[in-house]
Amino acid sequence: MGVWSGRSVAKHVDGAVARVNPGGVDLAPTRVFRVRPGLTIHLRGRERGYLEAGRFLGQAESREPVTPDPEGFYRLEAMALYEARFARVRVPLSATGFCFPRSTLNRLGILKMETAVFDSGYEGEFVASFLPIYPAMVHMDEPLVQLVYMENKEAPRKGYTGFYQGEKAR
Repeated sequence: MGVWSGRSVAKHVDGAVARVNPGGVDLAPTRVFRVRPGLTIHLRGRERGYLEAGRFLGQAESREPVTPDPEGFYRLEAMALYEARFARVRVPLSATGFCFPRSTLNRLGILKMETAVFDSGYEGEFVASFLPIYPAMVHMDEPLVQLVYMENKEAPRKGYTGFYQGEKAR
C-alpha cells in the first residue's frame, strides 16, 4: 500500500485543482451552502436530512447557497454550519480516497472539516461540512481540503454502490 503522487490523483478530478502536492491535491470548493438554522438532523436508513416542525427535508431543501462577494470572498457567519461542494472525483478500484482538511482552517478556528473516506469505485461531487467559530472571509479559490489516494493491497471485485454514489451539487 502506498500513497499516489499528486499528479496521479489530479487525473481523477474533473475540474480545477488548486494545488498539486507530492502526496495529493488541494481542492477549493465549487459551491458553498449554509445549512438553515433550527433544524433537527434526521438519519434513518436511506432518509438522510433534517426535520423542520416534524416535516422531513432533504439535504437540498435544508440549505441556502452562499454567493461570493465582488472580491471573491464567501462571508461566513460565526457558529453557522456550512457545506462545501467540490469537483467531481473518481476513485479507481485500485485505490481508496481520503479527504483531509487543510490545517490552516483548524488553526484559524474553522471547525469540523471532517475527514472523509471514499471507497474504491466512488464517483461524485463530495461534500465537506464546516463551522466557523468567528465570522470568516474565505476566498472562493482557497483550497479547503487535500485529496489523497492510497493504493489498495488488493482491488475489490465491485466498487462502491452506496447512497452517495454519483452525488451532485443541487
